[in-house]
Amino acid sequence: MELRFDGEVIWWRGPAPFHFVALPDEPAARLREVASRVTYGWGCIPATVTLGGTTFTTSIFPKDGGFLVPVKTAARRAEGVELGDDVSLVVVVEDPDAPPPAPVEEAPAAARRRPVHDPADDDDYFDPAAG
Repeated sequence: MELRFDGEVIWWRGPAPFHFVALPDEPAARLREVASRVTYGWGCIPATVTLGGTTFTTSIFPKDGGFLVPVKTAARRAEGVELGDDVSLVVVVEDPDAPPPAPVEEAPAAARRRPVHDPADDDDYFDPAAG
C-alpha cells in the first residue's frame, strides 16, 4: 500500500522525542483497514518513507485514533526540513496478504555476456605485424 500526503512536521515529547507528520484522515482510514495484518505489536506498523530524495525505514505509531509517521533526523537534515515545515511524504506499507509480485525473467546467459571489443574493428587500428 502506498500513501501520499502532505503534512506539518511536529515534535512530540514521548518516551523518545521525535519529529513526526500526522497521517491525514483519508490515508489513516486506508491504513486502519490493514493495520491488524501489518502491525508487529502495540499497533506499530513498519514502513518505508520517502521525504524529497531521501528514503528511510521506520515504524508508524498509533496516536489518539490516528497515526504518526516519524521523520528521522538524518532525513530532515538531508532535506533541510525544520519543525513546522509542510512536507510531502510517500509511505509504503507492505501488506503480507497481498499476492507476491510477478517474477522477473532473467535474460539468457548469452544476452548477459559482455561484448568483447576487438581493436582490429577500430578504424584507426594499426597492426605492426601486418607490415
